[in-house]
Amino acid sequence: MRQSKVKTTNISLRIPEEYRKQLQLQADRKSVSFNAHLLRVLEIHLMSSGFGPTSITSASGRLFEIRCEPYIDNVDETSWAFFIDEPKFEKERAYYVIGIGRTVLRDWQVTDKATVTKEVGLALLNFYNRQGMEVDKLVWNQYSGVDEDNRRLLQVAESPETLEQFLDQLMTNSWTDKFVEQSELSQDIRRGRPESALYR
Repeated sequence: MRQSKVKTTNISLRIPEEYRKQLQLQADRKSVSFNAHLLRVLEIHLMSSGFGPTSITSASGRLFEIRCEPYIDNVDETSWAFFIDEPKFEKERAYYVIGIGRTVLRDWQVTDKATVTKEVGLALLNFYNRQGMEVDKLVWNQYSGVDEDNRRLLQVAESPETLEQFLDQLMTNSWTDKFVEQSELSQDIRRGRPESALYR
């Protein structure tokens, strides 16, 4: 749990005994404390309600949490790693590298490359989701090789003149990604995780 870095407070919570028993059984099965399990249940509820960490609900009703961290920042590109978690199963379902090429960043006159790239990556994931694609099943054919099918680098030939124009195109669903496809399977299953492991 990431709660350790967050300021906490003690509260008294009155719940029906039946709920307490169910929560305790679930916590025991997961080998976590009652408190840790209750916090996780609350976190998932807040995400699905739009008040939690960055999250996406797919067209099929699946809830995904997106974690991200800097990946590459050099003369050629700035990229972030995006981890797609499915809280229902407490599993990481996919891992993508999304970035922007140096020419695009220069043409957009970007000063904070890292922040802009992160926001563009999140905007892209939300864009794909609005197209009805499951965000754990994305595959890009921009680069050859199975190990490269999780990588997307925005280049100058496919981007408008300004960042604002690009974000507007994403918001109005008027941009087209010629490299993206949707697999029948989530990335973790395609790369070897047995489906039975999702339910443990």
